[in-house]
Amino acid sequence: MQIRTPKKYQGAQRRSIISCRRLTFYAVMLLLIAAGIGVYLNRQVFAPIVQDAVDEMILDLEGRAATLAAPAPTPTTDPTNKLIEGNNYWMQGALNEALDTYLEILDALPNESAIFDRIAVGLISLGRIDESLAYAERAIHADPYSADAWAVRAWALDWAGRAGEAVSSAFHALELDPESSRAQAYLAEAYRSLGQIDRAETLVEDILEEDPDSHEAYRARGLIKWLNRVDFEGAVQDFQTAFDIADNMNFILIDIATIESSPSVGNYDAALEMLEAVVEVNPRNTRALFRLGDIYNGQFGDPSQARGYLQDCVDFDPANINCHYLLGRVQYRLELHQDAADSFEQTMRLGSEIPRHYYWAGWSQINIGNCTRAMTYLVPGYQLALEQDDPDAEAFETVMPQCRQSLDSLDDPTAEAVES
Repeated sequence: MQIRTPKKYQGAQRRSIISCRRLTFYAVMLLLIAAGIGVYLNRQVFAPIVQDAVDEMILDLEGRAATLAAPAPTPTTDPTNKLIEGNNYWMQGALNEALDTYLEILDALPNESAIFDRIAVGLISLGRIDESLAYAERAIHADPYSADAWAVRAWALDWAGRAGEAVSSAFHALELDPESSRAQAYLAEAYRSLGQIDRAETLVEDILEEDPDSHEAYRARGLIKWLNRVDFEGAVQDFQTAFDIADNMNFILIDIATIESSPSVGNYDAALEMLEAVVEVNPRNTRALFRLGDIYNGQFGDPSQARGYLQDCVDFDPANINCHYLLGRVQYRLELHQDAADSFEQTMRLGSEIPRHYYWAGWSQINIGNCTRAMTYLVPGYQLALEQDDPDAEAFETVMPQCRQSLDSLDDPTAEAVES
């Protein structure tokens, strides 16, 4: 039997006329209406704020779109493989290729002072002195505390004929590293250039006692024996020792070849063999090309062979005064008088101050029938020869009368010649 349980008694409940939810809705609507009226009445104040917000939103969207559409950034080239390649060329003595490779990656290695050092040394060995000095300076900018950088700068300055500055640079290198045999050797070379031979000689001996493997010191001693002690045999021995220690520094072979090809030694075949070995590895070595042209023209009497080497020299280094001058001499021997005149004129445009160069520039103009132009070289060249007590002054006195009429027609031939 199911018993029904009666429900609890529930009294009647009173309901609110207005619910809370509806009251809240009306309140919010009234606030929005009031806010809208306020904005409308003050629209001049709120308009710039709204506009700025809209503009900012648009710029943000444009930036996002541009980022999505932009191409992927170009990956930075890793210079490691090229650096290894350049180092391999350097160790093989292929300095042209080494320099080309180093220059290709230089922007990726702006603080690698050692690379700038190598470029400077390589340019010196190739006869490009002004360029070498520029890179020696850049090596210092890359690392002002590098003794090697200051030492290489000293060497470049000495090659540029600025031995006094070279001494200062070498001393600074030694302040950074008092044991640097490289800096000491370059200091010795600078002393030699300044005529302080005994001091340079003593310094070199001290270096070799402390560092018998310093090829820079052996070369410095070789220079002293060759140029100051007239000991050609001893100089060749020191140069050969230097080359045996650093056989990639083939500019040392040019030093040996220059001694071997001198009239007092006369070992021309050996000199040619060495120079051709240098050019085979470094076809743009202008020092070797000049020396080859000189030997073929002077010692072997073969101006045609000499012309090829000298033309290469001026092609590779258009500012090479010596190669332009010797090329002109070779062209003159081959009776290419207009070409010779052009080569001698280029020699003078490059700023030569050698009386013999003035003489040949003038004589070549006489050969093509241009006496007026000839005197613009012969007159200042003759004055320069007199000032330097140069024996070539007699040669000027021989050829100048051939154009005397042109000389007399000038109101002030000396002044005009100097200014032209």
